[in-house]
Amino acid sequence: MMKTKQRESDLPELGSPAQRALAAAGIQRLAQLAKLSETEVKQLHGIGPNALGRLRDALVLKGLSFAKAGEGGELTKKKMASPVSRIDKVNEFMDELEHPFKKEIQIVRDIIKSVNKNILEEIKWKAPSFSYRGEYLVTFNLWTKEHIHLVFHNPLISKVKSKLLEGNYTDRRMAYFADMKDIKAKRSALKKTLKDLIKLQEKKED
Repeated sequence: MMKTKQRESDLPELGSPAQRALAAAGIQRLAQLAKLSETEVKQLHGIGPNALGRLRDALVLKGLSFAKAGEGGELTKKKMASPVSRIDKVNEFMDELEHPFKKEIQIVRDIIKSVNKNILEEIKWKAPSFSYRGEYLVTFNLWTKEHIHLVFHNPLISKVKSKLLEGNYTDRRMAYFADMKDIKAKRSALKKTLKDLIKLQEKKED
């Protein structure tokens, strides 16, 4: 099945996250890709700088280019429904959230987003969730009311060494924050954990 799809498509070879992103947007041909602006393609959940460069080069070889900002039709509208950053939805979720640590959750949310401008945010498991280049990094577990609970669910998380992380699962680790004071004490460790995880992901993609 995969070989048949590859013959039908004239897209360049890309990493799995980028392939999933384009598939989710219904893009199988360069002619379809040319209907999106470069800014829109960057927003696709899984398209990193390397993938974007390969797509740009492939378009040029075909005598095509990305659409100008603001252009696009039904394909653009379809793309907007694909997994991209949903900060507006997360903001709405946070406005309606009833949780004893709501203020602290917002602080941790801001810390996570400050680590890298390309971290995307959405709602998963009925909680704010964060990803990078098509792979999930960490998601809040809001079922617990006694503290702030983060679930790092990423295939590479077991390779990250940090005193912040707890558990010995194959592809998951936990992190807990008791209160605002604890958040401040663990702020640097949280940011380093995310940076290390992102570096591992980038190295794997390269």
